[in-house]
Amino acid sequence: FQNYKRWMIPFVDEAVQYVDLNSGKILDVGCGPGLLAREFAIRSKNMQVVGIDTSLKALQIAKKNCKKLNSVQFLMGDVAQLPFSNESFDLVVCKDSLHHFANAKRALKEMLRVLKRSGVLYIQDMRRDLPMYLLRRSIPPNTILKKLQFYSTRAAYTQQEAKNIVRELSIDYFLIKTRKLTDTLRNKYKKQGMDIKQLKEGFQARYVLIVKQNK
Repeated sequence: FQNYKRWMIPFVDEAVQYVDLNSGKILDVGCGPGLLAREFAIRSKNMQVVGIDTSLKALQIAKKNCKKLNSVQFLMGDVAQLPFSNESFDLVVCKDSLHHFANAKRALKEMLRVLKRSGVLYIQDMRRDLPMYLLRRSIPPNTILKKLQFYSTRAAYTQQEAKNIVRELSIDYFLIKTRKLTDTLRNKYKKQGMDIKQLKEGFQARYVLIVKQNK
């Protein structure tokens, strides 16, 4: 439960600022076991949340995790060719998956295609240029967890590389940042029982990409 709170709640807290909780439609790309979609869905019964993934096993787990939430739907599909019409979603999110996609530029283009004119794309991913003290914890990669951390980090983009990919798409407005654990956030999440040190390290190991569509 601690990991769920630390990985899902801060992500959703920031992302929901860009969607109308009373009527928004959200797409979670690379939804995995559906925990992110679940967190979005429990914020409002009026939001429609769609999760998409290439793994049948992950989708089966996601459906179990969200079986009591009627506003969530899970589908099999590839980010390279999303099975949705243009301008279908108010908010498209993608958590820690961009570095897994074979063609990041095409993936971003597809996510933007299904985003409404006034919509927002919110991506969080690991960064290869993370602080070295965090990477050293996975060296040598001699356990499953260390291997996941080490090789995912080495496969990830630096913030500058991610910025260059976005620029190739001629996007008018975007922001790439590493989230800061402000005093306000620190106090907020401490009250929720989160491990503040681990939360800060999670922020430092990742970047956030926010793209706002033209109206």
